[in-house]
Amino acid sequence: MLNHRLINPPKEPKEFVKIAIEFLKKHSGDKKVFCALSGGIDSSTAYLLLKEANIDTIPVFIDHGLMRTINGIEEREIIKQIFPEIVIIDIREEFLPKIYGEEDAESKRKLFKNAYSSTISKFIRDNNCEVLVDGTILPDIEESFGIKISDLKETMSLDEELALKEKNKQGFIKSQHNLEIEYDIKATIQPVASLTKEEIRNILKYLKVPQELIYRKAFPGPALSARIIGAVTPENLSFEKKVHDIVENCINTHYEEQYGVAMIINEQGEQEPFQVFAAIGEDVLLKKVTGMVQGKRTYEIPLSIKGEWDFNKLTTFASHLIGYARLFYELHESNKGIYDVIIRCVNSIDARKASVTNLPIHLLEEIKFKLLELSDTKNIYFDITPKPPATIEYV
Repeated sequence: MLNHRLINPPKEPKEFVKIAIEFLKKHSGDKKVFCALSGGIDSSTAYLLLKEANIDTIPVFIDHGLMRTINGIEEREIIKQIFPEIVIIDIREEFLPKIYGEEDAESKRKLFKNAYSSTISKFIRDNNCEVLVDGTILPDIEESFGIKISDLKETMSLDEELALKEKNKQGFIKSQHNLEIEYDIKATIQPVASLTKEEIRNILKYLKVPQELIYRKAFPGPALSARIIGAVTPENLSFEKKVHDIVENCINTHYEEQYGVAMIINEQGEQEPFQVFAAIGEDVLLKKVTGMVQGKRTYEIPLSIKGEWDFNKLTTFASHLIGYARLFYELHESNKGIYDVIIRCVNSIDARKASVTNLPIHLLEEIKFKLLELSDTKNIYFDITPKPPATIEYV
């Protein structure tokens, strides 16, 4: 299997779209294309480029049961509204039992890789697809391979990529669910591999897609398993979907009321907020979570702090943590309930670095009270750790 990536194209939207169309036609020609469409902005951009190129494409959404809900609506229903032609493959019954009980972060990612590989390969065989297009972007590649994208060739075999990764393993931060997968297909094509999230959104604006798609928050490949600290269970998955929706909806609403959009470009050039979510776990202060020190991923327990709310002081302290992966500001402490909830909201240009969003304390209090309406909520924290020394996600 070969992997084709569009390396270092022009970033101006009009020119990029022109070059991307030429690239897609070059590597897909008159072949039938399978497009992995998750509903996020990266894969949506890849699919829209295929449509611009008039390439015979089947867009497919794989529903493994770990996708978020948005305003109470399942992600699969939202993506169906945006792209009515999408094919939905439901693998919940076979996939969820495999991930239930799994605690290890890398093992969770490997389970997703295996699920995507087997599901996609079967669909490809059944529908006579010859190439696969996905929405892998620049940070995915550089964090997984530990190199700059300019070190890759436009066309590489999987063996060549694995050898390159082994040579540069000191730069590894995390594996990506959509990299290093062997599909039953001739080639994969990654037209947006050289783009950051901000550049992706500029392309979407040029293509005049609805605002709600342009400003959708990033969502990890391992889905909500990346936001459940410890083992995934049917019970904590149900709870995670509810609290995730509360946090994302409250913060989006705040920005829409303040600025008219759910995301702005701040004075530092960051997308604010770049990512918004809730993570959960039981006794999270005793559980190791991901961090990042000198470009390498670490696992340490978090540190909690309470008292006076001073955003600048707290985030400065969090920036220089030693021996801990995160700094949590305690919003609520309780002996009741089951799950601790962590509010995470960060600004970023390209996900390789991230600052904490300076949310007003009254908004955090509002979110806290909504979370406490759920009887299973125990302690509530606001993660005030930049990347580095933290990663954005918890797995």
